[in-house]
Order: sequence, then structure tokens, then C-alpha cells
Amino acid sequence: MEPLSRRNVLRLVGGSAGAAGLAGAALVGSDVLSPADAALRKRVRARLDKPSYRRGERMLLHVRDNLPSWRRLVVKDDSGHRWKLRSKDGSQHVFTAIARKSGPATVTVAARWHDGSVVRNKRYRYSVPYQVVGTWADAAMAGGALIGMWAPNDLWEQRVAEAGPGLAARRVFADLAAGPDHHLNQVEAAHSAGLLPVVSYKVGGDVAGAVAGKFNAVAEQAAAKLAAFGYPTAVTFWHEPNGDLSGADYVKASKQLLPAFKQGKLKVGPILNGWLLDRQEAQFASFAPDEMFEIWDWFGMDTYESGTVANPSAYKPAACIRDMAAFVTSRGHADMPLGVGEYNGLTAATIAAAGEALLSTPNVWFGCLWNDNLDFATVVSGDRLDAFRATLEDARSADPRKV
Repeated sequence: MEPLSRRNVLRLVGGSAGAAGLAGAALVGSDVLSPADAALRKRVRARLDKPSYRRGERMLLHVRDNLPSWRRLVVKDDSGHRWKLRSKDGSQHVFTAIARKSGPATVTVAARWHDGSVVRNKRYRYSVPYQVVGTWADAAMAGGALIGMWAPNDLWEQRVAEAGPGLAARRVFADLAAGPDHHLNQVEAAHSAGLLPVVSYKVGGDVAGAVAGKFNAVAEQAAAKLAAFGYPTAVTFWHEPNGDLSGADYVKASKQLLPAFKQGKLKVGPILNGWLLDRQEAQFASFAPDEMFEIWDWFGMDTYESGTVANPSAYKPAACIRDMAAFVTSRGHADMPLGVGEYNGLTAATIAAAGEALLSTPNVWFGCLWNDNLDFATVVSGDRLDAFRATLEDARSADPRKV
């Protein structure tokens, strides 16, 4: 086969003779083509807004094509990132995706035939390599897990004084059915104290309304108010959904509401029923299909020691925390930040072991002790309070701070 000469390159790309013609032919719009691409007269070209991203960042893919109007484009990513068309202006397209999986990757744009199959000719394909590094929570977890607490609002200051220094997170419960300002004062107080708010929204028990989008507008208003504080905030929808709604309805409602909260420094995730990980993992997984991992920024659950002091349950919160980490890893998200919205124990040993699990399990972002009386939990006092204080005082526990 005759080598491709400079003259033939110029002929193929339609340039005039001379160096100026070759330079001009290698430029298409604002895209600089390699000699090989110029020789092939690429009909599809693409570029990313930058070569490297941190996990959780939005990626922009700019595509230009020289194709007939009936021809469609397809975007494939060898790392599994899902690219969506956000805008189109003639031959120019903008696709976006969220960088979720760390490591090297390549995104390829290609034209389709009439029947929907992908054109294999290299002129109709363009690949762009990129890199995803770290995680959005690197800074948040740099000093260790954020150990926090829930207590009734009228008893909060008393419980804080009893726990002593070291609290770094505060659990907050709110209801979108009560409006966008519901318990916003608790979020503001948490930020003022340098604590991470872990905010759980429900919808007044109206599952059907949430599925139908009834609360979308108020969710957008609530999200704007949370984001306006300018500090990291963990947001979840319908904590411990098992028993209240099906996995299918939980997913449908979450997909209606959670996207509104993906703005500013807000991060969204689930808080599932941790006890299901004890021999009911299939039920647990019904609330965590793959499509939700594309929305969630973190993954969490609540975990308690049920039973009585004389006859406690065999499944302990510490084991549940480690099982959660194993579950997330098994789903292909080993570096996803983890959270525990509520935990408690019947004995000091159980609370101490749960604290150790929070501090030693990789990627734990936050863990909040439930510090009030409940059917299977009580206010921590005596040696149980000492065990919680020891977790707060541990060097691996993050100092209260805004990150």
C-alpha cells in the first residue's frame, strides 16, 4: 500500500498546498486534530472540559459532527459512566455525566446507522481519555469519622453537655409536607456549632403523592434554603423505608425528590434498615437498585441492638456497620462514603464496639448516636455514656469543623 504522502493528506482534507493549507486543514472549528485524524477527515469530534476529575464532579463532553441530519450519535464509556445529552445546537452537542468511579477511562462518541447499529468506520468515531481521582468526601473524611448524635430539640443542649466535647454531626428530622422551612432552625444551629447536619425528609406519610411528584416544588425550595448556608449537609429521603413502602415506590419517590437536593454542598444518600443485613440482604437490596447508586453521593443505614440487657439480639451494630461496607463494595462502590444515621446499644460494650466500627471501617463519613428513649433504645448514661465519650475523644474521631 502506498504511504500517505503530505500531498495526499492535503487532498483528503481539502486543504491547499503548502504548510498554511495543512495547518488550516488540521483545524475544524476550535478543535485541533492530530495528523491521523485530519487524514481521516473525522466526521465526529469530541473534547472534555478537562482531562481529570474528582469523584462527584460533573463532566462536560462537547461534541461536533459533520453528519446528515438523520444520523444520530451514541456515547459509550468504558468505565460505566452514563452520559446524557443536555443541549444541542445544530452540529454541536453537550453531554454531561457525574464522575463516580475512580481510575482511567475513555468516552467514545460514534454515529449510528439507520437501523440503530453503531458505525464502525473510524471517521465516524472519536474517543477521549480521562481520569477520575479521589472522592468528593476526601476533605470531609480527612480528619476521621464525624461522630454525632440525635436528641430532642428541647433537650439538645443538655445532651451535648453530658456528652462533652467532640460532637461533629447532628441528626435532624423534617417533613416536606410541613413546608420548606420545617426544622430549618435546627440545621442552622448545627452549622453555627460547626456540626454536619444529617437531614432526613419525609412527606407526611403520603407515599403516593411523593411518587406522583406532589412534593417536588417544596423539595426544590427546601434544597435552595439548605444550599444557601454554604456548608456540607447530608440529605436523605424516608429513612428506614422497610415496612412503610415497597422498594419500587421508595425508588420512584426518591427519583422525584432527591435530584432537587443535588446542588451546592448538599450530598444525598439513603438511610436504610440496617437489621435487614442480618439474613435479609435481598430485602435490603430491594431499596438499593443500581440506578439509585447513580443518584446517591453516600450510602447509609440505621442500626440498633434489639432485645433486652438480659437477652440481647445476636446481631450487633458493629457487625452491621461492617456488613454495610461489604454490601456497598459488592455493588462496585468500594470508595463510596458511608453514614450511620442512628445507632445505640443496650450495653457499654455494644456502644464501644459500634464506635470502633465507625472509626476503623474505611470511608465512614458520619455516625450519629440516638440519645433518647425508644422501644429498643434509651438515653445513654453511666458506663454507656462513658463508652460514647470514649468514641468522641478517640484520635480517629474528627474534630468539629466545617469542611
